[in-house]
Order: sequence, then C-alpha cells, then structure tokens
Amino acid sequence: MKGKSLLNPTLLLAGGLAAAGWLVYSRRTRERIPGQEGLEDPQVTHAFNKIARMPQMRLLRWYAAQRALNLVNFGNAVDLGCGPGFLVLEMAQQAPDLQVTGIDLSEEMLAQAKGYTHEFSVAERVDFKVGDAADIPFPDASLDLVVSTLSLHHWDDPLVILNEINRVLRPDGAYMIFDLRRDMSAPAYFLLWFATNFVVPAALYHINEPLGSRNASYTPEEVTALADRSSLCDWRITQGPLWLTIEGVK
Repeated sequence: MKGKSLLNPTLLLAGGLAAAGWLVYSRRTRERIPGQEGLEDPQVTHAFNKIARMPQMRLLRWYAAQRALNLVNFGNAVDLGCGPGFLVLEMAQQAPDLQVTGIDLSEEMLAQAKGYTHEFSVAERVDFKVGDAADIPFPDASLDLVVSTLSLHHWDDPLVILNEINRVLRPDGAYMIFDLRRDMSAPAYFLLWFATNFVVPAALYHINEPLGSRNASYTPEEVTALADRSSLCDWRITQGPLWLTIEGVK
C-alpha cells in the first residue's frame, strides 16, 4: 500500500505534465510567421550573447561546425549572419587551414564578436564585416565554404541569398545552411516554449524568442522548394528533431 500511495501521485503528476505539454503543442502555429528580433536593442544583443554561451548552444555550434568542415576545412570561409561570432571562432579552432569571416547586419553584434576574439588563439585567422547576406561582400568564385546557422528564417528573400552563395563559391566550394524546422517534434517544440516562457532573459521573452524563430522557420518541404528554385547544385536537405540543413558542394 505504501508503494502504491507513492506511485499514484507520481503517475498523476507525469500524466498532468504530459497533458499540459500536449495542450501547448496542439496550440502551436502551423503557418510561417516572419519576424525579426530587433537586434538593434542593446539589451536584446546582450541577452542573445548570454544564451550563446550556454552549454547547449556550444554543443549546437560544435555540431554545425563539424557538418560544415566535413565538406571543406581549408581556404576561405564566410559565416552569414554570424551574430556574436562564436561559430566563426569555433570553425577557426577546429580547422587550422581555414580563414573565416563573419558577416552580419548588426554593428552591435559585430562589436561583441570582435571583443570575444581575445579569448581564443585564432585572432589572425578571423575577421568580421558589416554586410548583407543578399549582397555578400566578396567577388565571384572567391570562397571555399559558406555557412549560416539560425539565420535562414530571417532572410527577406532566401532565394536571392541562395543564389548569392552560389555566386561567391569556387568550383568544389561547399555550403551548409543550418536552421530550425517549423515542424519540429513535440518534445523539441515544448522545449522552446518552456525556454521562451521560463528560462531566457526578459529581453528575449518580450520578443517571444526563441519560439518566434521557430514560428518564422521553414519545413523541409519548403526549403526543398527553395533550393530547387535556386542556382545551387548538388544540394541535399538533412533533418533532425528540431533542425534542418541545406548543404552540398558546388
């Protein structure tokens, strides 16, 4: 009886949590809702940088860098929408023969990124530039690798940027675009919902992040259609429980 009396409340609690989680998931937005985070706000920038230092984000960057560097690990690379620059630094650390430039529209983000370079021993192989992914500030056929993480859902015209990526890549150059997927699994969605409502700093809660990024992201079918319309060749779409990639070699 004692064991049963302890078990029943546990089962009730687990069942209640599962029901609450399913209710949250069932109310998710199905249609894509484009949005911007307002990175011009210093408080938002600071909050994103704080989140970027969390262990789970470090693991995500390591994974994204591994995927990209498995394609090409030498020459000249660009990270589009680099934010605070941690992926730039991660790639430079993992690939000693790679020169990496981070490009972002936010001068505030790039100022933060430049400030972080002193924490790493790769300062001579990284650079940061203000720039637009729709007009990548590099000549035709000048880059060996182009990457982007968690930026695709912000692009006003992703087809233009996919074509830009193809323009700046050398023959045999590679690309890896990593982002959330809107049709992510129920546990992944609940994780983002919980983080948005109970974990992230107030500046991100007020702009509905990271859940807003999920709402603005694409499904694998949608990115397949985008890639098919672009000038990129030999692309493939990969999928995970909450992420997807467009990747390939020119």
